[in-house]
Amino acid sequence: MRLLLILLVIYGQSGNAHAQDGKLVCPEPIQIGFNDWAPYAWIDESGKAVGLDVDMLTLVANNFGCKVQFIQMPVKRAHQMLKIGTLDMMMGASYIPEREEYAYFSDSYRDEEVRLFVEAGNTSSITIDKWQDIFTKKLKLLAPSYGWYGQDYLATKDELSQQGLLITSPNATQSVQMLAYKRGDVLIGDSVALPYIANQSEGLILSPLALVVDTNQIHFMISKKTNNSALLAEINRSISTLSNHGALARVMKKWQQISVAKSQESQQKATPTDSSSGVMNITEQGLIAALNASKRYSAE
Repeated sequence: MRLLLILLVIYGQSGNAHAQDGKLVCPEPIQIGFNDWAPYAWIDESGKAVGLDVDMLTLVANNFGCKVQFIQMPVKRAHQMLKIGTLDMMMGASYIPEREEYAYFSDSYRDEEVRLFVEAGNTSSITIDKWQDIFTKKLKLLAPSYGWYGQDYLATKDELSQQGLLITSPNATQSVQMLAYKRGDVLIGDSVALPYIANQSEGLILSPLALVVDTNQIHFMISKKTNNSALLAEINRSISTLSNHGALARVMKKWQQISVAKSQESQQKATPTDSSSGVMNITEQGLIAALNASKRYSAE
């Protein structure tokens, strides 16, 4: 009986949550817009939305008895639809004051770390201890055009462009391809997503450099247009409950393990190692180091 009560606390009841006025918080499935951003969210071969953020939001919604519907779309379109209220939510959002005009921000459900990466094996020839090193060493920086990369990047973006040191692309996959084709020296982005994308798209193993560019809390965004304050309250309550019971940490740990496993599989095909020697290949070390940046989530 005690176990049953604990499960009810963690995973909620089967009925939908009600607002203070007695109305259902979500009489229809919550409409969630997202763009491909593995391992956080993408469409698998069966046409189903999968990923770390998908798992986390599904768990949060199930906790208060609501269903979710994930809709793949460009990120700019999702923001526009959130503004006019034809979309209920977005995932994986950094707090930006301008966004408060049209969206509520949930409590943080995970953290994000922005780092600089090079191809594994290049960490001895390319070192960056401070942001200014990019300028002094004339390193070409590869950056997806849509994303938050910290104040240093924002403050020097124009200067990087003027000196021919910044190469932008529409998405992380294309930036990874440019690194593979030697179009740039250093890649900037999310410490978990970039190693995963590089491995899956190009079979490339990345190593993080010493400098941590930015750390950031990540939220769900809920449209203000449809007066979803009751939905926000339920989401925050669920985030707190699930965090306290370690459920969100287990989701993070699951995807860390998937990322490491895929990297190890790819690396073994390319450069097999003698496991009996106990020696880990430097490229494997690089990926694990990048993933360790978010290991704090797996502590229960």
